[in-house]
Amino acid sequence: MMADALNKRMNELALRASYAGEPCYTRFLEPSMEEAARAAAAHAGVRVAFWGGCPDAERCVAAFYVDEGPEASEYPIAALRIAWNAKFANPGHRDLLGAVMGLGIDRETTGDIVMGRYHGADCAYLFALPEMASYIAANLEGAGRASVRVSVAQEEPELLPPEGEALRVTVQNERLDAVLAATCRLSRSEAQRLIAAGLVKLNHAPCLRADARLAEGDLISARGYGRVRVTAFLGESRRGRRIVSAFRYGK
Repeated sequence: MMADALNKRMNELALRASYAGEPCYTRFLEPSMEEAARAAAAHAGVRVAFWGGCPDAERCVAAFYVDEGPEASEYPIAALRIAWNAKFANPGHRDLLGAVMGLGIDRETTGDIVMGRYHGADCAYLFALPEMASYIAANLEGAGRASVRVSVAQEEPELLPPEGEALRVTVQNERLDAVLAATCRLSRSEAQRLIAAGLVKLNHAPCLRADARLAEGDLISARGYGRVRVTAFLGESRRGRRIVSAFRYGK
C-alpha cells in the first residue's frame, strides 16, 4: 500500500513538473524506487535526475524537470554535521542511524549518513529534508554511548572514503553467481544457493537469477556476506577469463 501511494505521488509530481515547467522534488527514495520514478517521468513526458547530497548516495531525492535539470545546490537537501568527543566514544553508522530513527521521524525525510571529518576531527554528515533539519539538530543528543552535537553544516562536507577492500578477480563470465562467488570467496554452488534462497539483491532489488548479467556500477548485496560494487570489467586474462575490478564494503 505504501508503495502504491508513493507511485501515485511520483506520478503527480512528474505531471506537475510537466505543467509548471519547473522542477518538482520527491522526498528521499529507497534505491529500489528509482526505477518507478523513471517510469513516472516517462509517463508524464519529463526527465528525472537523482541527488542525495553527496556522490554515490544510496538514498536520493528525485527531481522531475522539463528542459534543464537542477544543480546539486537546488535540491531540497540539508547537510547536518554530527560531532562527538572521540576521547570518550566513537559511534558507528549503526549507532547513528538508530539514534536518528529513535526520534520517531519518517525515514523518507532523511538520506544517507556518511562518515567525515571537520577541522581534523571525526564526525558524520546526515542528509535530510530542510524542514526536518532544525528538529533533528535540536533533539538528537546521543548515539550509542556517545553524546553528540548536531548543527546544519555550512561547509562542503569532507567525506571519508568507505571502508572496504578493493578486489581484482577473474571469472568465467559476467554472471551474478560467478562474480558473487569470486568476490565473497564462495564456491559457485554456494553462491547459487544464496541466490535461489532469495538472500541476494542486485542494485537493491531481490534477484533470483543466478545467470543475471552484470554491468559496471552494479551493486550486489548478499545476506551475511556484505555488499560488493562492480567497478569495472578489464578485459580477458591470458586464459580467457574475464577480469573484474570490484570493491567489497566493510572492515
